[in-house]
Amino acid sequence: HPHAILPLHGYIWGAICHQLLPDLYGCGAATEIAMRLPVLRHTLRYLSTRSADKKGLLHQLQIEEENLFILPGGVAEIFYSHRRRQPNSLPFTQTIKAKRYGLMKLSLQTGARIFPAFVFGASDMLDQLFHVDQNVASKEKDAKTFDIGLMMQSISRKLKGGVALYYGQYYLPVPHTPKLSMVLGDPIYPVENTSERNVNGNKLTCKRIANPTDAQVEELMDRYVNALQCLFEQYKVEAGYPNDR
Repeated sequence: HPHAILPLHGYIWGAICHQLLPDLYGCGAATEIAMRLPVLRHTLRYLSTRSADKKGLLHQLQIEEENLFILPGGVAEIFYSHRRRQPNSLPFTQTIKAKRYGLMKLSLQTGARIFPAFVFGASDMLDQLFHVDQNVASKEKDAKTFDIGLMMQSISRKLKGGVALYYGQYYLPVPHTPKLSMVLGDPIYPVENTSERNVNGNKLTCKRIANPTDAQVEELMDRYVNALQCLFEQYKVEAGYPNDR
């Protein structure tokens, strides 16, 4: 987290891992539409990125035995993202979409551990013409009022890929250069105090649950959200964003 308008920080981290940490790096995941766009698809494939469909992710985790690097916020976080326009010392709300039940279910089914991560400054590289305020969005949705940001978000969800009007320095698609600080949390075990061999029998994972219940998914989600919040609060002062929330 966060996904930001364009996940440039994800591309940078993926490139670093791809070149310098090949034993730890596995594969990334992107929307189907991103994997079809010229230039972008070649860049993503060079960084070992695969389509984010469930069948493909299960194959990479269980059969290929690769780690998965993913920005789970998706389309929602794209439209929540907007660049701060005041000093870092002033309060600013970082809006993310942390509740991703599909990711939690995937972890329970494969026994894969989750390492929460947050990149301070990622949302400050670009801005967009029509971002969505999460609090206002719910009210406007209930009132059925027209909002361009919500309309573009709805279109993006149908296309399964973000379609946003963004700009950077000099109102060009040139990113700003904020300080980026990436922090990683401790691993979250989907089923605590358990272990078993993976599908190929080569590695130890947590106990796998083929059909996790809603309660099991919700419990893992609560632990993930709590860990992400603790990670943010623990490092925000050191990263230079003392009053963010």
